[in-house]
Amino acid sequence: MAVSASEVTLDDLRPGDIGWLVMRHGELYAAEAGFDGTFEPLVARILADFAETRDPACERGWIARAGDRRLGSIFCVRGPETGAAKLRLFLLEPE
Repeated sequence: MAVSASEVTLDDLRPGDIGWLVMRHGELYAAEAGFDGTFEPLVARILADFAETRDPACERGWIARAGDRRLGSIFCVRGPETGAAKLRLFLLEPE
């Protein structure tokens, strides 16, 4: 179903979003890139670490939504070097 740009919002994580992200990353990366079952637990670990230890002053995750429908995600976390950022968990629903 097509969505117009005016319908899309970027929101902070809500209850249920982490589980959805793990599931959709596992499903989409298996279907589109041939990833195996080891990818989904990796995504779960990344998200658990983010939820438990993130620094809200400089790390954030967003879910793109159209109403209650989740469309995708992007996270910005600390990078490997001081002052650097790293984008993670980029996902867009295929439609």
